[in-house]
Amino acid sequence: MKFQKKTNRSRQVRPFSLLQKNKNYEPGSYAILIFSFILILLIVLLFTQFSSLFRVVRSSDFVVGKVAENNFVIERDIAYIDEEATRLKQEAAENLILPVFRLNEDINKQSLDKFDQFQESLTELLQEETPVDTIFLRIQLSFPGVIKKETLTQLANYPMFPQLLSKSREILAEVLKIGLISLPEQNHELFSAGAIEVWRPQEGKLAKEEYPLDSVLTRRNLPGWLDESYGDLSGESTRLIDLLVASFAAENGFLDLDQTYINRQRAANLVEPSINSLVKGQIIVRKGDIVTEKAAGQIKAVGDYSASVNLKSLTGAALFLLIIFAFSLHLLHKRILKIVLKRNQIIFLASMGLSYLLIAALFVKFFQVPAELPFSVILPTAAISILVSLIISGNVGIIFSITISLFLLPVLEMDIYSFLFAALTGIAGSAVVSNAEKRIDLVWAGFFLSLINCFILLALGLLGKYQSGWMLYALVWGILNGFLGSMISLSFLPILEHLLNAPTRFRLIELADLNAPILKRMLSLAPGTYSHSISVANLAESACNEINANALLARVGAYYHDIGKIDQAEYFIENQRTFNKHDDLKPSLSVAVIKAHVKMGIEKAKELALPYEVIDIIAQHHGRGIIKYFYQRALEKDRKKKIASEDYSYPGARPRTKEAAIVLLADTVEAVSRTLKKPTIAKLDKFVWNIVMDKFTSNELSECDLTLKDLEVIKNSFVQILAGYYHSRIEYPKIKEEAG
Repeated sequence: MKFQKKTNRSRQVRPFSLLQKNKNYEPGSYAILIFSFILILLIVLLFTQFSSLFRVVRSSDFVVGKVAENNFVIERDIAYIDEEATRLKQEAAENLILPVFRLNEDINKQSLDKFDQFQESLTELLQEETPVDTIFLRIQLSFPGVIKKETLTQLANYPMFPQLLSKSREILAEVLKIGLISLPEQNHELFSAGAIEVWRPQEGKLAKEEYPLDSVLTRRNLPGWLDESYGDLSGESTRLIDLLVASFAAENGFLDLDQTYINRQRAANLVEPSINSLVKGQIIVRKGDIVTEKAAGQIKAVGDYSASVNLKSLTGAALFLLIIFAFSLHLLHKRILKIVLKRNQIIFLASMGLSYLLIAALFVKFFQVPAELPFSVILPTAAISILVSLIISGNVGIIFSITISLFLLPVLEMDIYSFLFAALTGIAGSAVVSNAEKRIDLVWAGFFLSLINCFILLALGLLGKYQSGWMLYALVWGILNGFLGSMISLSFLPILEHLLNAPTRFRLIELADLNAPILKRMLSLAPGTYSHSISVANLAESACNEINANALLARVGAYYHDIGKIDQAEYFIENQRTFNKHDDLKPSLSVAVIKAHVKMGIEKAKELALPYEVIDIIAQHHGRGIIKYFYQRALEKDRKKKIASEDYSYPGARPRTKEAAIVLLADTVEAVSRTLKKPTIAKLDKFVWNIVMDKFTSNELSECDLTLKDLEVIKNSFVQILAGYYHSRIEYPKIKEEAG
C-alpha cells in the first residue's frame, strides 16, 4: 500500500513536470529570436533590394563625353527598360495610327437642299422664258457666287437641261456620301502612314473605313475623279456636270484631332517596353574611356533599377525569410535537439547567423570568385558550423548550417550551387569535429574538411557543367576553405568558451584534471569526499556512456558536486575519523549544515567560473530529497511535536538533465553502498534498483528525460561498477557429479 500511495502522488505531480519539460526556450528567448529575425530581414533586404545605398561608384560620376575615372561593372544580372528603344517603338505605334476624319451629315443635307433650290429656281426662270441676264441676276441674288454667267448661259441653252441637273444631283449625292475630305495644311506628321480613317454614320452605327491618301476625294482632285468616273458622257455635259458638282459640293470630312490623339496615345500605351539585359560582371565603361551616350544610359538604368523598390520582389524575399525562420525554429525545437537551448546559446546562434549574413553580403559587394565556383566557397560556413558544434552540440551545428545556408539564398540571388556548397561544407564541419577531444584535433579536422570540400566542389562542378580549368580551382579553393575554416574556429574557440562559459569537450577535459587546485584542496581537507567524488564520477560516466548522455560532463559534474563540503568537511561522515560532530547538535542544526553544502558549492563554482551545466549538476545533485537520517532523529527526539518533512529536505531543484539525474543517482548509490556487508551481485542488483525506484517514485526524476528503460540500463551499469569495487563474484550453482 505504501508503494501504491507514492505512485498516486507521482501521478498528481506529473502535469507540472510535463509543463516544465515542454519548455522549449528560456524566458526572454523568444524576444531575442524575433529581434534577430528582424535584423536578418533588414540585412538581406538592404543588400538585395536597396543595393544602391552601398554603391561605391555612383552613376552621377559618369557624364557623357567625359573620361571615366573608374570602371563601372554590373554587380548582378539586371533586366532594364531601354527608354530610347521604347520611345522609338511608341512613336512607330503612334504613326501607324491613321488620322480620324468624321463626315458631317448636316453638310450633306445642306448641300443637296441648296442644289435642289437652285434647280427649282433655274427651272422656273427658264420656263418663264426670262432673259439670261435677268436669270443670272436672280440666281446671284439667291445663290451668290455659286455659278458664273457663262456657265449659266450654257445651261440655259443645253437641250437636255432637266436631265443634266438630275444627273448632277445624283453625282453630287455620291460625292457627299463618299466624303469630300478637308486635308489640313498643318499636322503633317499625322499622315506619315500614308492613309486616313473615315468615320461616317450608317444606319444608326458608326462605319469606319481606311483610305490611302492618294485615293482620298478632295476639292483638288474632284475634277479628275469626275472625269475618271463619268468620262463616258459627252464632253459638254461632263464639263457642265463638273462645274455644277464642284459649285455645290461642300467639304464634309474634317480631321478629328482629339480622337486621333486619343487613338495614338492608346496605341503608345499598349506598346511593350523594350527590355535589355545586363549580365553580372559586364563592364559598361572602363577607366580612362570616354563615356558614350549609350553607356551613360545603361549606367542611369542601373541606378534607377537599384534605387527603385520592387514590391513584388520585396514581398517575396520577406516571405521566404519568414518561412526559413519558422523552419529553423521547428528544427531547434526540444523534440528534435533533445536539449533546451539556454538564452546565452540563443544569443550566440543569433550573433553567428547575423555575422555570417553580414559577411556574405559585404563579400558579394566587394569580392568576386571565378565563374567556375559557387560564391559560398569564400564564406566561413564550416568555421561557424564547427564553433556551434563544439560550443553547443553537433546536432545544433548541422541544423544551424542548413538554416544559414537557406538565409544565404536571397543574398546570392537564389544560387542553388552556392547554397549546396554552404550547406554541405557546414554539415561536414560538424561531422569532422564530432570526436575531437584535443585542440590539435581541429588541425586534423581542417585536413579532412579540405578533402571533403574538394569532393563537394568537384561534384557541383560536374553538375553545373563548368568549363575547362574548373577542377584546379575546385582543388585550390576547397583546400583553402577547409583549412581556413579549422584555423578560424581554433582561433575563436577559446574566446567564445570564455565569453559563453561553455562546457566544450576541451574545457571539460581541462576541468577533469585532478590536479586542479580546488580538487587538490578537497583531497587535502576532505579526503573522504574526494574519494566519494571519484567513485561517483566513475559510476556516472559509465552510466552516461550506456545511454548516450554526455559522459564527460557527468564526470566533471561528479568531481565538483561536493566542493561545498570542503570548508566544513568534518561535518560529513565520509571525512570523520574519530567522532561524529552531529552527536552534539540538534537535528535541525545538523540538517542546516548538511543542506548548506549545496549552496556553498554553487557559490564556489561561480567563483571558479565553472560552466553553467556543471553548476546545475551541483545545484541539482540532491534534488529535493529528504535528509532521512536527521529527519528520523528529529521524529524520535520529539514524538509529540509535528515535524515538517520540508524542513529536513534539500531546497534545491530537481535534476533537469540526464547528466544531473545520473549524478544524483550515483551519489546516493555510492554513499549508501558503503553500508553493505558481504555484497553479492544479487544483493547489489536489488539494492541499486530499490534506490533508483525510490528516487523515481518520490518524483526526483520527474523533470528530466530519463525513461524506465534508461533507469534499467543505469542500474545495470552501477551494479557492474560496484561489483568491481567489492571484487564480488557470481556464485555459480554446484553441479553434482553423475554416478559412474
